[in-house]
Amino acid sequence: MKKRDISRNSSIDRRTVLGLLSGSLVALAGCSGGLSDDSDGGGGNTGPPEEQSDYIAETSIEIVENGRQLALEVAVTDEINPSSVSVITESGREFSSDYFSSGETRTRLSLTEGEDSNEPLPRGQHKLYLRGDGVETEIPLELGTSFEVEEVVPGTEHEEIGDDSLGVVLRNVGQRTGAAVRTIVNRENKDSDPFAPIKPSETGVVEFTFLLNDRVANCAKVEQTTERDEELIVEFLWSDPVILTQTISYDNSKGCKKSLAGTPEEITETSTETET
Repeated sequence: MKKRDISRNSSIDRRTVLGLLSGSLVALAGCSGGLSDDSDGGGGNTGPPEEQSDYIAETSIEIVENGRQLALEVAVTDEINPSSVSVITESGREFSSDYFSSGETRTRLSLTEGEDSNEPLPRGQHKLYLRGDGVETEIPLELGTSFEVEEVVPGTEHEEIGDDSLGVVLRNVGQRTGAAVRTIVNRENKDSDPFAPIKPSETGVVEFTFLLNDRVANCAKVEQTTERDEELIVEFLWSDPVILTQTISYDNSKGCKKSLAGTPEEITETSTETET
């Protein structure tokens, strides 16, 4: 394990705000490995579908249905007259599919299933199965990426989160779109809102709601002042979680007052290297 200091004064692009999805995605907790990029620190071995096939022009992950569902937009090239395309899981199950109408070159495939549960496509080395006139091909579909913490900010310094919340600004440093699914404080799950994708090279802020709330009931049980290290975890659909520690100062001398203290640190796992 190693720690990386995180600035609170970074100049960053805040074009995308990440929400968080609770409920049906709780099953993703504790997952490790799976989909990611060798090029950006993960363990995957393929690029996006458009880099793997002459028939795919573009793919992108989009949010649909009030933030509770995700879809994969697929556009094909002029080299094929497409008939249908499907997402096939690594177990061989058809997860979703759609047909192209005459003249169409773009379609949308669901990455969630279940009318109420909205279960996401699980981690795995999946495939796109594309069919058309004289064409029947399978293309690797891996969705993982990597995220890094850019800044930790109190809500009073960020217009898009509550004043009594703590914001963690994340940058997608990989080559694929990803999405956060929930926040955890000191191993305790927190309430969350619908998620939104964050694209490669862009940033978003995850809100740890009420973490800086000044209600006496939320303060540490001390006589005057104290500091505590809080472990904050952000989990993602198809990527490894981000884990960091942030010291929070508690001042009970006048009711309750919380503030950030010290420098936040991101905790990352390091693999053991063998010298030869």
